[in-house]
Amino acid sequence: MKFCLFVLAPAPVLALVLALASCKTLSSPEVISQDCTVAAAPANFTRIFIGTPAHSAQSGTSAKDPLDGTTAQKFDTILRSIAEGEHPTWGTQRNIAPENLIVCLASGTFQTEGQYDTVFQFGHPTAIHRGFTVEKNWKIHGSGMGHTTLQLASFVPDNFVDSSGSPFVGGRNVVLETRSESASGVEVSDLTIDANHDKLSGAAGLPLDLGGIVLRSKEGGHWIHDVKVIGAAGDAGFRSLAYETFAVQIWGNTLDPHVSSGNLIENITVTQPGRPVIADSPPGGEMDGIVFNNAMGEVRNSVVEGYFIAFGGWNIDHVSIHDNITRETHYGFNADSFSNNNITLQSNQFIHPQQYGIIMGGGFPGATFANWNVVGNTITLNATNSTGIGIQGEVQNSIFAGNTIQSDSTTAHTITGLWSIPTNPNAANFNNVFQDNHIDKSLAVDFTRDPNFNTDCRHKNRDLQGNARQDFPDNSSSACH
Repeated sequence: MKFCLFVLAPAPVLALVLALASCKTLSSPEVISQDCTVAAAPANFTRIFIGTPAHSAQSGTSAKDPLDGTTAQKFDTILRSIAEGEHPTWGTQRNIAPENLIVCLASGTFQTEGQYDTVFQFGHPTAIHRGFTVEKNWKIHGSGMGHTTLQLASFVPDNFVDSSGSPFVGGRNVVLETRSESASGVEVSDLTIDANHDKLSGAAGLPLDLGGIVLRSKEGGHWIHDVKVIGAAGDAGFRSLAYETFAVQIWGNTLDPHVSSGNLIENITVTQPGRPVIADSPPGGEMDGIVFNNAMGEVRNSVVEGYFIAFGGWNIDHVSIHDNITRETHYGFNADSFSNNNITLQSNQFIHPQQYGIIMGGGFPGATFANWNVVGNTITLNATNSTGIGIQGEVQNSIFAGNTIQSDSTTAHTITGLWSIPTNPNAANFNNVFQDNHIDKSLAVDFTRDPNFNTDCRHKNRDLQGNARQDFPDNSSSACH
């Protein structure tokens, strides 16, 4: 039986009383970007409004008179015709250019076929065009994460080959992806991206690789904020790493990571991965939450829950990942391919990773993992055979300071707090600083297989009670520099 609370209240709280009396949850208010509320779009920009349902004359020039986005075909056709340079007329606006577009989405759920079969830089492989992609300086704004949802409605059937060479049938798609390497300066905000894995996979559990946001371009300047991503999965990626998939990815389209700069991801949540459809697969398959590659950038104040890898990257430089939270992932952070230098991991919480809180190093011969700052993070472990921080090789001149590695497991003796093991003789870890870290005394610390252990500076690393650890003794009586 449900009971509703009735109280006498002054007028200012009348809305709250009425909500309680009717047993309804108060929803969060709409959040509208200033891009969509100012009287006119900036110079050289076009602004369109899309609604579901549409109403009035569909001029597309205001929230009160939006274009019709009530079906995937209608929604995608609007954006595809603009991105592909058709210079279309929509509503009262003519000759709309493919770049410098502000898209204002009303509250509601918008179906889309996403990227569908568009090939980056080349376009559609067939005469039938479906879905849409994003071009340079597009700003896509919803009305708030709890109000606007962009939901994937289909996928491209595809043939895959697993790691043992066996073929299998599945599908793939991405909700939002850039069209060309010139598509820099994209902003996505104030909406939910739903890759819709569980519905699209069907009762039979067809393996699908479904990503959320992939912003690939030569230059950067991308900004993703106040977004939730749900329903993403990398089922094919679980069967072969060649198909690894990403919920949110910023991808520099050149091997020099410095070309793609000024990228920022903040206040986003990546959660609710697709259900497992392959034996032994975790939820979401081989799906990474938030990733940079060939780029520079920052991730802050964001959350990743339940996916295989929360944060990561490869061939990155000057990337800062700070003040974030991960929960129930397999990896909290992973960087193990190519060179990755000048990385900051600071003030993050890695809660219950199944395998690693942080794992780094071991790219390939000649790769470097230099000048990292791993500072002030808290890693809470509870899974058997899991590790707080693993250093695999080629990690050098880096600082590990002020981190707390703890366990709330009854089997903590099977868990390792910190280890350093070069993956091969040419992948040495050396000249690193370990200072003021606090590691639960029930967790192992293992440097026994690191021949360069004594090149490191170690100062005041203690257990959670402040006691010295015999397996991680100081070799400096003063602070490391």
